[in-house]
Amino acid sequence: MLGIPTTIAVDDLDFVAYPRIQIEPGFHMPERTLPHLLGVNRSLCYYGKGSVILDRYDPGGTVLQCLEQAEAVLRDAVAGRSDDDFADEFQAYWGGTFAYVDLPIGHIGPARLCRTTLDRGNRTPLVATTGRSWFMARTERARRRSDAGEPLAVVTVDQPLTFAATEAWPPETLPDLNRWLERAAPGVVGVVEEVLRTRPGTSAAVLIRAPNGLYCFRVKVPLQLRRPEFLEIRRMRLPEVMARQLTPTPIERSVGVRADAEYLFGRNLGRMRNLSGKKILLAGCGTIGGFLAQQLAQCGAGAGKGTLALTDTDILSTGNLGRHLLGVPYLGRNKAEACAAFLKEQLPPLAIEGHACDVRELDLRRESYDLIIDATGEEALSLALNERAVRTRPTTPPHLFVWLVANGAAAQCLLTGEAERACLKCLKPALAGPPRFPVLRDGVEVETMANVSCGDADYVPFPVSRSVAAAALACDLAIDWANGDPGDRFRTILLDVRRALPVPNGNPGPDEACPACRAGA
Repeated sequence: MLGIPTTIAVDDLDFVAYPRIQIEPGFHMPERTLPHLLGVNRSLCYYGKGSVILDRYDPGGTVLQCLEQAEAVLRDAVAGRSDDDFADEFQAYWGGTFAYVDLPIGHIGPARLCRTTLDRGNRTPLVATTGRSWFMARTERARRRSDAGEPLAVVTVDQPLTFAATEAWPPETLPDLNRWLERAAPGVVGVVEEVLRTRPGTSAAVLIRAPNGLYCFRVKVPLQLRRPEFLEIRRMRLPEVMARQLTPTPIERSVGVRADAEYLFGRNLGRMRNLSGKKILLAGCGTIGGFLAQQLAQCGAGAGKGTLALTDTDILSTGNLGRHLLGVPYLGRNKAEACAAFLKEQLPPLAIEGHACDVRELDLRRESYDLIIDATGEEALSLALNERAVRTRPTTPPHLFVWLVANGAAAQCLLTGEAERACLKCLKPALAGPPRFPVLRDGVEVETMANVSCGDADYVPFPVSRSVAAAALACDLAIDWANGDPGDRFRTILLDVRRALPVPNGNPGPDEACPACRAGA
């Protein structure tokens, strides 16, 4: 046995959170830093979060299991067998504060470290930027030029940053930092001093891009040296003067967190391309379109040189609140303009615009949009858009139609644009005739409810979950389109087996009886 006294606290009897195991405060540990031992309370990280499911029905055995695992982790740590894990955990050892990094991919060289205020809060995080950060879009316009951040140098290293178990950690002063850098990243030694010499201001910072993360450190010129003599006349000698001070220059450390648009909208798609750079028009910002607009935005629509244009003629009313993306603050506003405002507040990097107009009033040529999505759920409008698209192809971009069947019994979508594929009208050539691919079971009727206001159309009741499912179906097809392989262009999700029949996904061809295809031939 190691003989290391520990305490265990079971705060969660469901064992969703692992029991806390800590080294007792009075125990003198070996003269080396141990991996997996974090914080001033010397709490032991013995299981990775979510890596093991503990048995809530065997609390005694579960506690013993945790203690045995903790002992094994400590044994390896004391023996030096897990020192390589310092690199994996380096963020935990580097510092407890964070800096958002909104820099171009691979940027190396000068940048700025700015402090900004996030909306709806008093937080003022640091942001590493070249000056074009979406974080700074609102606040930087109001800044004086001299206040626009601190000088920052961005450097890169090939090896993961780590430290030896026997060296003092963490570095608190500039001399300590340089001693560590001489071993861990020799090429970074002297970079912050060079920033102090050559760039104006009373501070300097360095951001290290390493294989195991982003790490920032900054130094401030001591108050007694913030005089023109040192900041201007003897600027080139400033680091040497600081080094001769009786008190070593302290450093501030922060962990960098990527916040560039490519990371925000690409990390969840893995190797798949996101919608960045695409010009997308979404017609209809109602119960399906509102959620679809959000999903498209979260997949990068409007990022890079792309745009996400929204259009709708309706306003948001109280009757919409039960199954719409937007809530009370947007009542009485046009749905497209309100959705655009909401999404721009949530995701400022994106170019999103809302138009309070009929989609047919816009220029729908390929020069304007790469993809047009119809989520209006209005069959007459959808057929009108489809007819124009068929008649003007190939000068019109592909159209993606999405709709719910009956009372949300199924969600369907169709991507059109190719003469050898079915258009929307091909799915039901005769308006009063049967659909080409029936989805409703025999005898099922659509339930409608009358609106109170005279002149308003009846509405079809269904839960909000059906709207979200339809939006997700269309979003998936849009992503497949952006990746160059749409796969099945006609897709169906069955949402109520009591009312709907399964319809295989596929790529149906044109129907000989389709009036739209005949007119566009």
